[in-house]
Amino acid sequence: MMNKKRFRFALCMFALLPQFLPAQTNFQNFVSQSFLDRALDRQIRLDFRRAGAEALGMGGTGVARSSTATVALWNPAGLAFITQRELAFNGGFNLNTQEVSVQRFAGAKALSEIDPKLLPNFAGLGYPLRLGERNLTLGFAYHRLLSFAQKNTQTFYIYPTGTIDHIETPEGSLYALVPSVAFALTSKLALGLSFHLLQGNSDYTFEVKSPYVDEFVFYSFKDKESYEGSYATAGLQFKPNGWLALGATVTPGWKYTVEEKRESLFVVSSIVGTNLEGETHITSPDSLQKFQLDLPLVYELGIAAKPSARLTLAFDFAVRPWSKTEISSNATDAQVNLLDANSLRFGLEYLARTKWAEVPLRFGYYTNPTPYKDRYFQKQFFGKQVEGGVFTYGFGVVQKNWMLNFAFERGTHEYEWWLSDGDYYNDHLSSTKDQFNEISFAVSYRF
Repeated sequence: MMNKKRFRFALCMFALLPQFLPAQTNFQNFVSQSFLDRALDRQIRLDFRRAGAEALGMGGTGVARSSTATVALWNPAGLAFITQRELAFNGGFNLNTQEVSVQRFAGAKALSEIDPKLLPNFAGLGYPLRLGERNLTLGFAYHRLLSFAQKNTQTFYIYPTGTIDHIETPEGSLYALVPSVAFALTSKLALGLSFHLLQGNSDYTFEVKSPYVDEFVFYSFKDKESYEGSYATAGLQFKPNGWLALGATVTPGWKYTVEEKRESLFVVSSIVGTNLEGETHITSPDSLQKFQLDLPLVYELGIAAKPSARLTLAFDFAVRPWSKTEISSNATDAQVNLLDANSLRFGLEYLARTKWAEVPLRFGYYTNPTPYKDRYFQKQFFGKQVEGGVFTYGFGVVQKNWMLNFAFERGTHEYEWWLSDGDYYNDHLSSTKDQFNEISFAVSYRF
């Protein structure tokens, strides 16, 4: 019975798929263009995330403020205003969702299921020392910038055969070891410096399979990559009085390497009786790509004000001129046409008090553009910049030497794409709406 089902399914699929082509190419009308050759916005990601539930709950405003050891990631100068030794730990839990509308199926929405993940994002130490009347603070931290470990399953219904699943299964992460130092030149002015030593790897698998025929895989692309780089950030914080704080950071240009270690592709190629047979194509080591990114100087400015004893307002502006990025592939210049992704961030905090603790309540918003356009086709982007905004909410509990903080971020990205060559030439667009739902939590202890 199963062989007959597989045979019927295969005949219908082959009617939809007039040809199967070798590795690095689509077989017609089956695999979305957004997955082919791992579009550069998937392969070269610059959306590095910071940790710190306090700052994230206030829209990511951390340049002019300092309260926990995570300030080393936002502005290392803020460490100088921490007067006690501190241990800090941060984690994150995502509940991301995705809504896909496929033009080929008359605009019907495909079912998309993204597995949630709970991961540590930061573990660090701040250690203040006294140099005469001045404060010198040393810091060291582990920081996860990107996590690739989030499985995504898209289910499509194809009449009359049943369903097919597009399944992305990435594993791995990009992390950094971050030593830092800050020095208080005066009681109001501090300078800081942090070094970020990046390492990482990922194993990526994309499969097309059908539950209708015992999870038989019709298409499978696998890729293993490594990541490496290092950069330094210099920061300044100035607090002229008790109600105003100013901050600035600069990160000089640095090099970031993405190297393919292994790549393979399995494609169903024929029907033999009632069985399906396929071919596996392994990319030769000489053809694997090694991307070298020369990233430009990035700077951020921040201001925080306290109009009252319990209310804090903060505003940050991040300048990220990714359009100046130079990219080479295997030592040959590559044309990627990245876009600038400057970000505005705003946040407020109201400090409520109980008999036994302080309870800060937070709200914020930040713009979240990507450096890419949508409408990806054959290694090019033909659409408009994918932009988005994120609302943030948070609260904390401060009791003696303990600090607990929580943040929730909710935002969206919407973009268009073509399912196949035919859709591209006939301008039949499909669309995706990514819903970003991130929960961050942090605990700090001072001693």
